[in-house]
Amino acid sequence: MESEIWLSLHTARIANATFFISTMVSIWIAARFASVARENDAPVLMKAIISVFALSGFAFGWMVITRALNSWVVQASALSSLEESGTELSPLAGQFVEMYGGEFLTNPGPIGMAYLISGLLIAILPLWLKDNR
Repeated sequence: MESEIWLSLHTARIANATFFISTMVSIWIAARFASVARENDAPVLMKAIISVFALSGFAFGWMVITRALNSWVVQASALSSLEESGTELSPLAGQFVEMYGGEFLTNPGPIGMAYLISGLLIAILPLWLKDNR
């Protein structure tokens, strides 16, 4: 049974990786749109649309990373329930439960937040700040 829980975790990690790649691509697209808009002196409406796109990418990334981390919490809970039913867990599973067991997360953690905030700023700031040339 423990091996099935591990298999479920690793299967979820494939989907999470795909979503994370889409987050990275959306940050890149927003930054690229902002760069082109700045080079071409885009009107305010276009800057606003690009800003909404960047903010949407930020929110999507926040959700993706938080859900990925919560999949670890779910797996730790499943392993903990297995242990409570009388099944002896492997040492690795015991450490996993100690590390990730607990309440669901509502944010992507400090590293995820730093990544998403910096990506948002890379896309938004050049769009709205004046150049000092």
